[in-house]
Amino acid sequence: MSSYDQPNKNRRGLVVFLPVIVASVASVAVAAFNQKTDQPTGLIVPTETSTPVPAQQKSWRKVIELSGSTSKHNDIFQLNSSKQRITYTVNGEYSPFVNIYVMTEGKSLDKNGGIPEVAMAPVCGDTLMYKASGGYYLDVSGNGEWTVIVEEEI
Repeated sequence: MSSYDQPNKNRRGLVVFLPVIVASVASVAVAAFNQKTDQPTGLIVPTETSTPVPAQQKSWRKVIELSGSTSKHNDIFQLNSSKQRITYTVNGEYSPFVNIYVMTEGKSLDKNGGIPEVAMAPVCGDTLMYKASGGYYLDVSGNGEWTVIVEEEI
């Protein structure tokens, strides 16, 4: 082999091993960069902490209140939200009962029938209902002393 061919052989070895060396150095650098330690780095990095937003309390607006001791219905009232609450109180000595019908404006319990929103004995409590926006009236049948309040969520 001539002395002229010797440098080409060295270059071929360099060409073969240079990419291997570069890949090894890059791999070590990436590993060092990604390594997490508990040791402080001396850098102060501000972190963003999210403060949980407190859930808003549900708020209710009174739409109508009706009370009596016999059957009764009221004038038309408007519901504007899709979630309402009926709060009721029934008192009486001799098995009081009350059926509360929330009727759509233009409909009648006599002609269209209905299912009571609440049927009860001496008790107080509340229940939710989901009526579309529009005009309604209460048709309450029963005996004993009773109070009905309709509220809507705001």
